[in-house]
Amino acid sequence: MNYKTRQKLMGYVFLIPGFVFLGCFLVFPFFKSLVRSFTDWNAFGSDLSFVGLKNYIELFHNDEYWAAIKVNLVFAVVSTLIQTTLGFLLAFAVYYMTPKWQQFYKVALYIPVVLPASVVAVMWKFMLNKDIGLVNTLLRLVGLDNLTHAWIGEKSTALGTVIAVNTWQYIGFTMVLFYIAMMNISKDVLESAAVDGATKKDLFFNFFLPLTAGTTETNVILSISGGMKSFALFYMLTGGGPGKATTVVAQLIYTTAFVDFKFYRALAMSTVLFIIILTLVLISRLIGRRYNYE
Repeated sequence: MNYKTRQKLMGYVFLIPGFVFLGCFLVFPFFKSLVRSFTDWNAFGSDLSFVGLKNYIELFHNDEYWAAIKVNLVFAVVSTLIQTTLGFLLAFAVYYMTPKWQQFYKVALYIPVVLPASVVAVMWKFMLNKDIGLVNTLLRLVGLDNLTHAWIGEKSTALGTVIAVNTWQYIGFTMVLFYIAMMNISKDVLESAAVDGATKKDLFFNFFLPLTAGTTETNVILSISGGMKSFALFYMLTGGGPGKATTVVAQLIYTTAFVDFKFYRALAMSTVLFIIILTLVLISRLIGRRYNYE
C-alpha cells in the first residue's frame, strides 16, 4: 500500500465517528419519524396502525398550518434580506476602520449573538413595553408620540418587531462572516485597483460584492433555514400572538405534539417543513452558484 493510499484510508477512518454520529442522531431519527408520520402513533405505546396518507391529506387542508408557514416565510425572507444587506455594509465599514476600532465593533456587534434567546426575549419584552418601555419612552422624548405602539401586542407591528429583534441579535454573526471573507481578498489586487484610480465605490461593486458571493450564499442559506425553524424567540417574545399573527410552524408542532398529544400529526408537519426548508436551501444554492466567483 503506497503512501497516498494510506493517507486516503486514514482520512476515511477519521470520518467514521462523524458518520456514526450523523447516522444515530440524524438519519435514523429522520427515517423513523417519516415512517411513523404514516401511522396513528401517539407516543404512549408501541401500538400503531398504518393510515397511509391520511395525516398528510388532513395537513394540506389545515389552514392554521399554512398560515404558520406564511409567517415563517415572511420572517425568513425579510430577515435574510435585511441581515445580509446590513451585515455586508457593516463589514465593509469595519474593513476600512483602524485596527483599534475594528476590534471594538467586532466585539460590540457580536455580543448579542452569544446571548441566549430567553435573555434576548425578556430584555426586549421590557424595552418594548407600551407604557414604560425604552423604545416608546425615547419616542415620546423626541415628540413622536404618534409613533408609539404596543409593539408586540398589535397585529400590524408584532411580526416586524420580531424581525427587528432577530436582526439585532444575529447581524453581528453575518457581519463577521463577511468581514472574514473581505480580509481574504488579495490586498495586492485592491491596491492595484486603487492605484489605477478605483474609488471605494468602485471597489465595493467590482471587487467586494462579487468576491464575497460565496459568503453571501452561506449567509442566505443559514438565515433562510434558521428563519424557517425559528421557535424560541417567537415563543418567549410574543407567544404566537396577538391572535395567531406570529404563530410559527415550530410552535404549532410543539403544541400539536406536547399539548394535544397528536404526535402523528406533528410528525407529518415536521416532514413537510423539512421538505420546504430543503427546497429553499437548494434554490438558494442554485442561485448562489451563478454568482460565486470565489
